[in-house]
Amino acid sequence: MKTNYIKLAWASIRQQPVVSTVSIAGTALAIFLIMIMVMMTEIKTAPFAPESNRDRWLVQKFASIAHKDWGEGNTSNGALGFNTIKAVFYEMKTPEAVTAMDAWPMVASLSVPGQPAFGAEYRGVDNGFWDVMDFTFINGKPFTKADFDSAIPLAVINESTARKLFSSTDVEGREFSINHVPYKVCGVVKDVSNLANLSYAELWVPFTSTNSANRTWCTYMGGLSAIILPKSVDDIPAVREEYKQLFDKL
Repeated sequence: MKTNYIKLAWASIRQQPVVSTVSIAGTALAIFLIMIMVMMTEIKTAPFAPESNRDRWLVQKFASIAHKDWGEGNTSNGALGFNTIKAVFYEMKTPEAVTAMDAWPMVASLSVPGQPAFGAEYRGVDNGFWDVMDFTFINGKPFTKADFDSAIPLAVINESTARKLFSSTDVEGREFSINHVPYKVCGVVKDVSNLANLSYAELWVPFTSTNSANRTWCTYMGGLSAIILPKSVDDIPAVREEYKQLFDKL
């Protein structure tokens, strides 16, 4: 039966080669586009390093704020301020870990003495970032809570940036400048795909060492996003309830 189908198809192609070619090409293109769409959707949701715990994440990228004097339906939308992060996310006890980070990476000028500067994408993060994400460190270690609280200018850089700056990845303790501000390397990680949109950058610094912690408007808004990592999927309702209580208190 299959042989007959193949013979009939081949005969049709020989009789109408142009129509058959267009039909085959169109079908192949349609399948290709469908596969691309499925892959793009999968990449946005499927766990992969350093975002291996996506299936447990609760993410708040943005928020809205309203005021009775602004009129009905008028809201201001954007990322979260550090005041909100401290009052809600950092007070949570139920999750395994929480983190706040710049809502999007920014471009900075990196340099070392005697070499031309170059641009790289950096993201301000907190110490919890290294608990929520699973980066692979090839040298050094992440900065600690004490480093974050003290706003010490430390940086975790990826291996490509390490090689551009120092021609090596064994660079823990080396110094370089970010926008002419001196920073010290505390760790080096494997490069991260830009498809990992909540963890991607080429270097990561404590956002307390930048102006991100002070970027505030309407008291509660700013430039930060947050991720909550429950201990298990079963803990998600309890985490949501604790979040609601803290947010109502705020």
